[in-house]
Amino acid sequence: MSGKTKTLNQENSLSITAYLIINVLIFVILKLGLPINNTIESMVSKLLTSATWLLILGIFTQIINSQFSSSMKAVLVFWRFKEPLPGYRAFSYFIYRDPRIDPNLLKAKLGNLPSKPMEQNRLWYKLYKKHESKKAVIDAHQKFLLTRDLASSSFLCFIFLGIPGYFFLANTQIWRIYAFILLIMFIIISNAARHCGEKLVGNVLAEESSI
Repeated sequence: MSGKTKTLNQENSLSITAYLIINVLIFVILKLGLPINNTIESMVSKLLTSATWLLILGIFTQIINSQFSSSMKAVLVFWRFKEPLPGYRAFSYFIYRDPRIDPNLLKAKLGNLPSKPMEQNRLWYKLYKKHESKKAVIDAHQKFLLTRDLASSSFLCFIFLGIPGYFFLANTQIWRIYAFILLIMFIIISNAARHCGEKLVGNVLAEESSI
């Protein structure tokens, strides 16, 4: 998926960067303890004094996020340490979950469907390459990549902002709420990425089943 994946990742990069910046900005605002009744000028002034720190932390988080391999991101999304991607269960599970897919037709076209996870993923990937230019597949793939990277970014925000917040935020109660929200955001986004990944697998199988 080299060329296409790179293009889709580039299209998603702005959203990922914006998400990270917003999270860091929220942390900075909590760290500075900006009162609600502060004037806009005062808030901007205080934020600008932390601009260097904000930029460094934002870049650092982006760099760390880039160190995550696709396999590591898959573990964060699907919460499975062994064979996490849904492609590993394409023909033993997902083929029967989507009413658009005709299992009998696929068996007639592809022969005996594999049962071993690795072989299932390999066959599914061949079908993906065959249908990767289809609109439904492109759309599902882009959404999966976006939500997957947002999930890993959300996990990083919890680790590098939520946990250290205990030491940097003055109010313990605010820290608890902040860390809890970051954790909930990770769970929600990883769940969304999981559904997008499963939809990608289903869309590819549905495309193959329709021809």
